[in-house]
Amino acid sequence: MVVYRRDTRGRSTLLILIVVSLVLITVDANGNGVVDSVRSTAHNVIQPVQSVVNSAFQPVRNLAGGVTHYGAVKSENARLQREIADLRGQLRVDQTAGPQVSQLEKLLDLPTVEDATGIVAEVTGTGPGNFERTVTLNKGTGQGIRLHDPVVTGDGVVGNVTQVSSSQATVTLLDSPTFGLGVRLESSGALAITSATAGDRDLTLSFLSSAVKATKGELVVTAAVPNAVFPPGLAVGTVASYSKGVQDLEPTITVAPVVDLDNLDYVKVLRYPDPTATPTAAPNGG
Repeated sequence: MVVYRRDTRGRSTLLILIVVSLVLITVDANGNGVVDSVRSTAHNVIQPVQSVVNSAFQPVRNLAGGVTHYGAVKSENARLQREIADLRGQLRVDQTAGPQVSQLEKLLDLPTVEDATGIVAEVTGTGPGNFERTVTLNKGTGQGIRLHDPVVTGDGVVGNVTQVSSSQATVTLLDSPTFGLGVRLESSGALAITSATAGDRDLTLSFLSSAVKATKGELVVTAAVPNAVFPPGLAVGTVASYSKGVQDLEPTITVAPVVDLDNLDYVKVLRYPDPTATPTAAPNGG
């Protein structure tokens, strides 16, 4: 039987050379040509080993640097995402704000979103179960949040404040079965009320006229009505489906929320209308 033995002599020799090389590199041999020559040879021996070590530890250095800057990068990323969402939401409002809507708002003397102040809050938790869809915010009455305040992101409607303490607030989400919102269809201007079913993320529109029609992708926004919790013109969702049978009294329209309500990080609580705003004087001093 042939016995294979591991040849350790080569490794031992290499180890000795490395140790000697390290010693010689640190020796201060002023004007000693022999030592200089040996040191040069030592550098040549140690260079490949040093390169391997540097390559091996580079990912660790990169990781350490990444950990140091992670918090700043995360905060900046969240800020940019909010700005992008704000721009998308403003674009939707601009696309749907027709002259008739502006006239209606003036006729009813309704405040608009411009009359509201916003309080940015972080979502710190979600409520259990599907029936009552809620999230918890890290701010409360101590920061100016009030019961029934509307809650939005830059994309559109999230829900409204249904419980509040000095340092926390609970928000009932738009797709909760206990939540209903007055809305308007973009094309026809028809008014409706949203409703939701437990476990279903899409909304259903109710109290529609039988003649109302809708197209897939059509935008649905908050309605301009007196005493509404939400300012008019905020994006709520887009039409996901439309159907109407011959015997149906009203069409069946489902709406997909524009905000991803399952992945909320930061929201804005609107103080609407702004309670700190100076009242506008009526014309002719009336």
